[in-house]
Amino acid sequence: MVRLTDGDDDESAADSDSILESQLNRRNYLKLGAAAASTALSAGVASAASGPEERFGIQWDRVVNAVDDLGMDPNGNEPIDDQLDAAYGSGTLIEFPPGEYLATETQYWNDDVSRFGMVGTGSSHKDVQFVFPSGNNGEKYRFLEITSGDHHVLKNFSIQQTDDDTTTADIWMINDDGGLIEDVEWLGRTPTDNNARRQLLAYDCSSVDGVNVARRVYMREGAELPGYPDGVAGIRVQGGSVGEIRLVDCHIEQRGSSSFRATHTRGVLRVEGGLFKNNDNTNMRISAGDHPDKTSWIKGATVIMDADNLNEHARDGDSLDSPEGLRIDSTGNGYAGVLIEDCDFIFKSCPTSRGIVSSPTWAGHGGFTLRNCRIQNDTSVQTIHADSVDTDTADKPWGVNLENVSITGSTRSQPAGAAVCIDNDRNGSTVQNSCIHFPNGDVDGVLVNDATSCEILDSNINVSGQATVFSGADVDTSNITSSDSCPLPSADGSTGGDSSTTDDSTDSTTDDSTTDSTDDSTTEPLPNEIRLVGTGTTTQYEFTVTDSLQASGDTIEEWDDISSGTATGWITTEGVEDTYTFSGDVDSFSFLEGECEIYVNGEQVTESTVTDATTDSTTDSSTDDSTDGSTTDSTTDLSHELRLVGTGTQTQYEFTVSDALEASGDTVETWDTIDGTSASGWITTEGVEDTFNFAGSVTSFGFVEGEAEIYVDGEQVTESTVTDATTDSSTGSSTDGSTDSTDDSTDSQNELRLVGTGVETQYEVSVSGTLEASGDTVEEWDDVSESSATGWVTTEGVDDTFTFTGTITSLSFLQGEAEVYVNGTRVDPSVFSLPNTLVVEGDGTETTYDFMVSGDILNDPLVGPTESDDSVTNGKVTGSVTDNVDAFRFSGDIKKMNLTGDAALTFEDNDG
Repeated sequence: MVRLTDGDDDESAADSDSILESQLNRRNYLKLGAAAASTALSAGVASAASGPEERFGIQWDRVVNAVDDLGMDPNGNEPIDDQLDAAYGSGTLIEFPPGEYLATETQYWNDDVSRFGMVGTGSSHKDVQFVFPSGNNGEKYRFLEITSGDHHVLKNFSIQQTDDDTTTADIWMINDDGGLIEDVEWLGRTPTDNNARRQLLAYDCSSVDGVNVARRVYMREGAELPGYPDGVAGIRVQGGSVGEIRLVDCHIEQRGSSSFRATHTRGVLRVEGGLFKNNDNTNMRISAGDHPDKTSWIKGATVIMDADNLNEHARDGDSLDSPEGLRIDSTGNGYAGVLIEDCDFIFKSCPTSRGIVSSPTWAGHGGFTLRNCRIQNDTSVQTIHADSVDTDTADKPWGVNLENVSITGSTRSQPAGAAVCIDNDRNGSTVQNSCIHFPNGDVDGVLVNDATSCEILDSNINVSGQATVFSGADVDTSNITSSDSCPLPSADGSTGGDSSTTDDSTDSTTDDSTTDSTDDSTTEPLPNEIRLVGTGTTTQYEFTVTDSLQASGDTIEEWDDISSGTATGWITTEGVEDTYTFSGDVDSFSFLEGECEIYVNGEQVTESTVTDATTDSTTDSSTDDSTDGSTTDSTTDLSHELRLVGTGTQTQYEFTVSDALEASGDTVETWDTIDGTSASGWITTEGVEDTFNFAGSVTSFGFVEGEAEIYVDGEQVTESTVTDATTDSSTGSSTDGSTDSTDDSTDSQNELRLVGTGVETQYEVSVSGTLEASGDTVEEWDDVSESSATGWVTTEGVDDTFTFTGTITSLSFLQGEAEVYVNGTRVDPSVFSLPNTLVVEGDGTETTYDFMVSGDILNDPLVGPTESDDSVTNGKVTGSVTDNVDAFRFSGDIKKMNLTGDAALTFEDNDG
C-alpha cells in the first residue's frame, strides 16, 4: 500500500479553472494535419468546419456544428450514433444547437484522443437534451464510455431519463488529465439497478498527476427508492482512478443510493461546495484515498436530510430507507486521513440511520478530521460515531479529530447515549475548540470507549446529560465549560456561487424547463409581483400561485425552481432579492427554514398573511397587526404578559395560549407571526425582547432553536415550566428554581448546624428546597422563611440547627464567624460560595481521576467526605471511585482533567 504523506490536504480549495489552465500548460499540443482530420471527419464536413479556435482554455483544431456540419437530427427522430462516432477525434469540438438528440447505441471510445468536446450552445443546459429509446430496449443503457485520452469536455446539456421507471443513461469517462464535465443535468426519474447501472456518472483519472473536474453537475429530479443495495448512486470514483477527481458546486438530491462514492479509489476525490440532500444510503461516501502526494477532502459542502419533506418530484409511496449524512469508508482498503472542512450538516427528519457522520468498523478506514463544521440534529439519529477501528487493516493515525465543530439541535436521545461516540482503539482522538449544545432529553456530550491518548480541550459541552463519559479510556481534558450555546449551520442551498464565472449564460437560466418561453427578453411581466428580500439568514422558501408564475429579471439563480405555478428557492445575503411576477393569488407560502422579508405589489406582508395580499381590502391589514385585532380588549381580558428576552443566541420560538393573544407595543417584528392563539418568531440580540399579552394560560411552548429568557407576568420561568405559570398557586414556583425544588422535595432531609465560637455572629443561609428550624434551637430574633434564614449565634458551643432539602445555595456571615456542620461533618463554609459542581460516580470498577481548576475547589459536603487517599489542595484534586461518588464545588474553569476507568463524570458551570 502506498503510504500517505501530508501532501496538500490542508490547501485551500483551489479554483478549478486555474487547475485546468495549469494542466494545459503542462502539455505542448500539436495541431492535427489534414490527414489526421480525415480520420475523424469526412472531407465534406472537414471543409465545413471552422478552423482552430480556443474555447474553455483549450485550443481546438476544428469546431463543428452537430446539425449543420454533421447532419444530426435536432428533433429526436433519427439516431445520431453514426455521426457522433465518426466525428470523435483529437482536437474536435462539437457544438449542439438547442434541440433533442436521439442516441440508441453506446459510444465506446478508447483511442487515446486528446481534446474532444461535446458542448450545447443554448442559454440553459436544458436547451440541449440527449434522449434515448423508451425503456432502453431492455438494456442498462450507457450513453458514453470514454476509457482513455485527455482534455475531454462535456458541457451545457442534459440527459433526459423521462419520468417512467425504466429509461436512463449513464456516462463513464476516464481521462489522464484535464477532463471537464460542466453544467450537465440528469433530468427525469432514475430507475432501480434492475434497469440502470449502479451510478449515473462514473468518473476516473488514469494519471497520478492528473486532475479531472465535474462542475455544476445536477441530479435532482427524483429516483426509485428501493433501499440499499438496489438504488442507483449519483457519481462514483472507482478503484482504477489514481489521480484527482474534483466535484465543484454539484447539486445531487433524492438518489436511490449515495450522491457520490469514492471508497476504493487509489487516487483522491476532492469536493468543493455543493448541496447533497435527501439521498438514500448516504449523502456523502468518501475515503482518504491512496495517492502518494494528496489526500481526499470535502470543503464548503451542505448536507440536508429531511425525509418527511421530499421534493416535488417524489411520488406517493416514495420514502428513504436508511440515509446517512457522511460515511468515512475505504471498504477494507485501510486508507486514513480524509479531511472534512467548513461543511454544514442539517438533519430535520430521518428514518433509521447509522449516523450523520460515521465510520463503521467494516469500512476499514483509519482516522479522519472534521474542522470548522456545523451539525444540526433534530432527530434521534446518532450525531457522530467513529466505530471501533480495524487495527489489522487501517493505516495510522486511527484517531478522530474534531476541530472547531459545532453540534446543536433538538434531539432528545442518541443511540450511543452521547452526541459524539469514539470507540475502541481510536487512539489519539481529539475534541478541540468545539461546542455541543443538546439541552433536551437525556443526552451526554462525548463518550470515549477503550481508547488511549485522547484529549478534550477548550470546548463547551452544554448537554442535558453528562458532559463526558469515559469507559476504559485514557482521556486528558482541559478548559471545558458548559454554559454557552453553539453556532448554527447554514442551510445554503446555493451550489457555491461560482456560476457567475461560467463561459455560458447558465446563471440566468432557472429550472423552469417546461416554460422556456418565459425568457425575460420576450415575456411580459404578469400583473402581480412577489419579492423576497434576504435578511442575512439562510432561508429556503416555497410558494404556489393559483394561475401563472414566472421569474422577474435575472434575480432567480440556478438552484431556484419554478414548476407548474410553484416556486422553491434559497435566499441568504441581506438585501439580495428573488422576484417573481404572477397572475391570480398566492395560494400557499411557507419558509422551509430561515426567514426573509416578503413584499406583494410593494407592500410588506408576513408568512401568515401573504395569501390574502391580492384579495380585496387586505393589503394594508396584512401586517402582523391583522391577527392582533381579532382578539380585542373589548371582548377579552388580556391580563397576562409573556416576555421573551434575547441572550445573544439566534433563537426561534413558538407557543400557543388557550384563549386570546396579541403583540404588546412594537416589540414584535415583521418576521414574527401571530396566528389566532399561536405565535412564532425570532429573537437574537442580547436584551432585546418580544412581548405578548394573552388571556388564559400558555398551553405549549418550545424553542425550535437557540434559547432566550422567558418571563410570565414579570416572573422568570423555564421552557418546561412556562405552561404552569398562570395556573393556580404556580406563579411563585415557576421560576428557574422551581424544578429543582420539586425534585429536591423528594430528597432525604439534611441537617445544617451553626455552632457559636464566642464571637457575636450574624449568618444568612439559603437552600434550593425547603428549610425549617430544628427543635427549639432557633431564637425569636432569628428569621426563618420557606427556603432561607437569617440569625445570630454568639455563645461558644450554642448552636442554631436547621433541616433542609435540596442543596445549600448560599451561606455567609454578615459579621463574626461560627463553625458549620452539614450532616454531622464540619465543613468550610466558603464551599457554599463556589458556583460550579463536579461529580465523579463509580460503576463498580475502580476509576482514578485528577483535575485542576483555575479557581478554588472543595469537597461537596452534601455528597460526603473524600476518602483518605483522595487529595484536594490548591485547586488540584486527585482520587478514585469504585462504587461510590466523589463530588466537588469549584470556581473558575476546569484547566485539566484525566479520568481513567468507567466512572461517569458530570459538571455544571454556573458562572460562565
